[in-house]
Amino acid sequence: MKRDFMDAFDENYDGKIEIGELSQILPTEENFLLLFRRNNPVDSSVEFMRIWRQFDKDHSGYIEADELRDFLKHILDCADRCVSEDKLLEYTSTMLQLFDQNRDGKLQLSEMAKLLPVKENYLCRPIFKNANRINSNDIDRVFNLYDRDKNGCIENEELQGFLKDLLELAQEDYDAQDMLFFKKVILDQWDVNHDGKISKDELKMILLQQSRLASQMGL
Repeated sequence: MKRDFMDAFDENYDGKIEIGELSQILPTEENFLLLFRRNNPVDSSVEFMRIWRQFDKDHSGYIEADELRDFLKHILDCADRCVSEDKLLEYTSTMLQLFDQNRDGKLQLSEMAKLLPVKENYLCRPIFKNANRINSNDIDRVFNLYDRDKNGCIENEELQGFLKDLLELAQEDYDAQDMLFFKKVILDQWDVNHDGKISKDELKMILLQQSRLASQMGL
C-alpha cells in the first residue's frame, strides 16, 4: 500500500510527500490552507515571530489547538473563505496531524515554522560561511533586515527573529525553551553593554564567530 501510495503522489521520487504533492490528496479547503502558506510565505522571521506572539495568546510557548484554529480562521477570512465551525475544527485536526511531529497535540516553534514558512533565512547564504568574505555592506544588510523599526538596535520580535534564523543553522527541531536558552547564551556572550539588545557592532561579532564555526565544521 505504501509503495502504491508513493508511486501515485511522490512526483519527484525523493521518498517524501511535500506540501505540493500532499495538496493533491487532501480535500479542497485543507488543500487551500497548505498551498496558501506555501505560496504566501512571510517576509522574514521577524514577521513570523510577530504572528507567533499574536496567536500564542496564553504565552505558553506553543500554538495549541484552539490557537491554531484561530490562526487558520484568520487565513481563511483573509481569503474571503467562509467555513462552518465544524469544518474549521476538522481542518485544525488535519493540520495538527500533518505538522505536529512529536504528537503532543500542539505546535512548537519548529513545527509552526513548517506550516508558516519564511521566504528566506538570510543567514544561510554562502557568504556567511566564510568570515574572510564578510564585509561592512553584508553586516549592514543583515542589520537592516532585522532592525525593522530603524531604531539602531535589534530587540523584541526583531531579536527573536534573528535568534530563530541563527538557531535554525544549528538544529531543525526546537521549541520556545530552546529559544530562551539560546537567547541567554547569545546575550551573555555578545551583549557587551548588557542592554538586552543587539547593536550593529555586536551583530558583527556574532556573524563573524558564526561564520568561523561554519568554516571549521565544513557547513
